[in-house]
Amino acid sequence: MSTAHHRWRTVVDFVRANDVSDVCLYAGSVTARLEGRIVRLSEEGALSTADVMEMIGELLASQRAIATEIGSAIGALDFTTELFAKRFRVNIARARGELFASMRPLPERAPEPDQIGLAAQLVRLVTGLNSGLVLITGPTGSGKTTTIAALIQAINRVKQVKIITIEDPIEFLFQPDQSEVIQREIGSDTVSYEQGLREALRQNPDVIVVGEIRDSETAIVALQAAETGHLVFGSLHASSVVESIGRYLFLGSLEYAREMRYVLGKVFRVIANQRLLKRRAGGRVAVREVCIHAPNLEAVIQRGNDQELNNYMLAGRESGMIDFQTALKSVQSIVDPTDLQLFGK
Repeated sequence: MSTAHHRWRTVVDFVRANDVSDVCLYAGSVTARLEGRIVRLSEEGALSTADVMEMIGELLASQRAIATEIGSAIGALDFTTELFAKRFRVNIARARGELFASMRPLPERAPEPDQIGLAAQLVRLVTGLNSGLVLITGPTGSGKTTTIAALIQAINRVKQVKIITIEDPIEFLFQPDQSEVIQREIGSDTVSYEQGLREALRQNPDVIVVGEIRDSETAIVALQAAETGHLVFGSLHASSVVESIGRYLFLGSLEYAREMRYVLGKVFRVIANQRLLKRRAGGRVAVREVCIHAPNLEAVIQRGNDQELNNYMLAGRESGMIDFQTALKSVQSIVDPTDLQLFGK
């Protein structure tokens, strides 16, 4: 066994034993992100740049078809790999002429909703849906994919439906239970979110999962899919429910702005915006702002009145709606004071 092989064993063992969200190899060091902080993996000791290059070379060995290209290529290389039965999403790029690797550990199975703090009322609502659009939004690293996976797992357990996912990459592997689950990965199974979504419409799905809605074409086709009777899940980068709506509409062209606002107001079923905050005792907790479709709210979205939307969310607690400040108050006893001060405005 090579020295790099043994080093990777140490890294994977560290990832398994800790709440590691990301690993980076660069310029003689291996670092990990623990609960939002960057730490060095001291178990590896002092590494040289050559040592790190050897470890990156072992990553590329699994990508023989493209490994020879990285030496002269300018840009980045994305792929998934498995090390000691642990799956990782990998990005290899250059910095100051040297290769570095950014890696995200991929979970082994989808979580149950209660494991990530999803309200039972929200889970019942989502599993009861047959059509419409469910948006899970938040900043990068806020657990959007995990929340969607938990909701899909809940559907998988109780409904006999066909679920097609389009992901980049596939993170959670689903075992079919009551549902049929077909997972497709961009790059190996389809070329883009938009193309995968268009293809899914010809594959007789009941539920479609779009890993990320990030361009005009995907946003428009997702609305069309929801409007024609499919249940569509998607993630979006935004810092609140109100911003989520604005962000979604911003993705569309001016030509379709009015029509998109009308359709979005009609087909959205749930918009949940979330952030991960530090726990006092270690680890993180998701704080979620939730907006749920209602006839009056449909008109509010179509009018584009943000303050009116906020007021409806405050008044809709019995139906499961919750604004961010109320959600924050419900967990303030367990949230780190620094995060409370930062977000409790």
